[in-house]
Amino acid sequence: MLKKLGLAAVLLVAGAVPALADDTCQAPPIPAAVDGGTASRDQVLAAQAAVKTYIAASDTYQACINDYVTAQKAQADKDKKPMDATLIQVEGDKITANQNSKQKVGDDFNMAVGAYKKAHP
Repeated sequence: MLKKLGLAAVLLVAGAVPALADDTCQAPPIPAAVDGGTASRDQVLAAQAAVKTYIAASDTYQACINDYVTAQKAQADKDKKPMDATLIQVEGDKITANQNSKQKVGDDFNMAVGAYKKAHP
């Protein structure tokens, strides 16, 4: 329950970020989980492809955020102003949330593969 509340808070903050940070980076959609115990081989392979696509898109998303922060830092340096600490925190939180999501998607898929192998010896 606490994890769900924490995730909801992160998502709420991430949803508010575009207005605050004005970046254009878009988080990729999380792929649907598959039940390895009941899924067919083709469904597991399709889920594997979706997970790989999600992870690659997440890497691109995180690179976009890093590029945005780098550009903001360069602009702050050019303007001889300090970097906005809130921006750094919010953008860092977006990367952390996405990284945690990638881990969960990978873990869920690995559990599905284990269940598939158990159901299909």
